[in-house]
Amino acid sequence: MNIFICDDDNLVCEQIKTLCESYYIEHKLKRPDIYIFHSGEDILASDIKPDIVYLDIQMSGIDGIAVGNSLVKSYPAAIIIIITSFPEYLDEAMRFHVFRYISKPVESKRFMRNLEDAISEFNSIGGRIIVKCKGTTYILSAKDIIMVGVNPHRRNLTIYTVSDTYTTTQTLASIKSMLPSGSFYQSHRCYIVNMNYIMSYNNSRIYMKNHLYADIALRKYNDFFNTYSAFLTTLR
Repeated sequence: MNIFICDDDNLVCEQIKTLCESYYIEHKLKRPDIYIFHSGEDILASDIKPDIVYLDIQMSGIDGIAVGNSLVKSYPAAIIIIITSFPEYLDEAMRFHVFRYISKPVESKRFMRNLEDAISEFNSIGGRIIVKCKGTTYILSAKDIIMVGVNPHRRNLTIYTVSDTYTTTQTLASIKSMLPSGSFYQSHRCYIVNMNYIMSYNNSRIYMKNHLYADIALRKYNDFFNTYSAFLTTLR
């Protein structure tokens, strides 16, 4: 899981980071990757996909409202929690579907409750992705996606879910940017697999649920083996 903290006050950033780390340690959860940003420009320049975002509203430069609107366009599954001393901005913030609002100064117990809710929300939806297919826009649950495969000769790709398939001209990179980190792995320039659905593998191929398979690039096999082994430990 990737947690973003964006506030121009470094003390607030460090407090939120400490509270997040304390929650994960106390509940014996795999610790997330936490990224701190001090401006809207910095967070929007990141190429890392956020899962949970703690966002200040009033910052110099690009304000939190503009940042939030931009983030949800790029990462519709991101869970955004507003941290601010200015409740009058909440009406604007609600337009990009804020998950929670926490006022400054940050109160530890309320923060922990909201973080717990955010983690539950993340786990329950497994992320959502937007797919445009033959003139229709679909909202897919990432947890139902088995794999994604590029059709190089047709210049499109197919998303395989547990119950259906969707063919789109969207790029593999754009689909990857919407998928939740932690359970998806790009094994090849043409394939992304959901590690929850791996049935078996060898040094050149991954066999998936529903009789699907994906190739493994030779140079990526060791990384895949290590990543998948680490993933399995989180399921125990």
